[in-house]
Amino acid sequence: MSILVVGATGFIGPRLIRKLVARGESVVGMDLNPGAATFAGVPVGAPVVRGDVTQFEDVMRTVLDVKPERLINLAYGLGAGEGNPHQVMRLDILGMDNCFEAARLAGVKRVVYASSIAVSGQQSHFGDRLVNEDDPVHGTSQYAMHKIFNEFQARKYIKNYGMSIVGVRPANVTGPDKVRGSVDHVQIMVDAARGRPVHLPNKAMMRLLIHVEDIAEVFA
Repeated sequence: MSILVVGATGFIGPRLIRKLVARGESVVGMDLNPGAATFAGVPVGAPVVRGDVTQFEDVMRTVLDVKPERLINLAYGLGAGEGNPHQVMRLDILGMDNCFEAARLAGVKRVVYASSIAVSGQQSHFGDRLVNEDDPVHGTSQYAMHKIFNEFQARKYIKNYGMSIVGVRPANVTGPDKVRGSVDHVQIMVDAARGRPVHLPNKAMMRLLIHVEDIAEVFA
């Protein structure tokens, strides 16, 4: 299967690509910084081309060149949105819509994209029970609102065009090389391992951790 991975050199992308290549898939990545592919551990057999997901022409050109059967979008802004709301809005909302529209125009069979557990909001909205995909969303951060809109837009594309689109809602993705996004839990583990005092800034805040290798397997 031919697969295009957008956001190929980020935290999840290289691990996902390695799993897909090991499975025998034909993979091409797209990223604003393709030069980082080697350092990120992207396999040599999976080329990474330069493209800005916020520019529709870049996404459309790459989709037409690669002719993927599946498109996976992992390009999103996490954490920094509160400080740069315009740029992160372009990445999270415009970038995702560009992927949906390019996939529609090119007839891509399936789109998989990263939503987030953030759409659900705090556990207090649901009591002690498990949350499922049919529950109402209560997220209030900028990042959560972006992902809520992504899910709304995905439903519109499914309804209007009969597309196959799947959103994955990861929890707090963690791993040994995580340096961006929600990293407070990483620092807590590092401090504990080094025998340093652990500071919990908000006792009411919950973190649901999933290892980056495991979430890469989910997207694969």
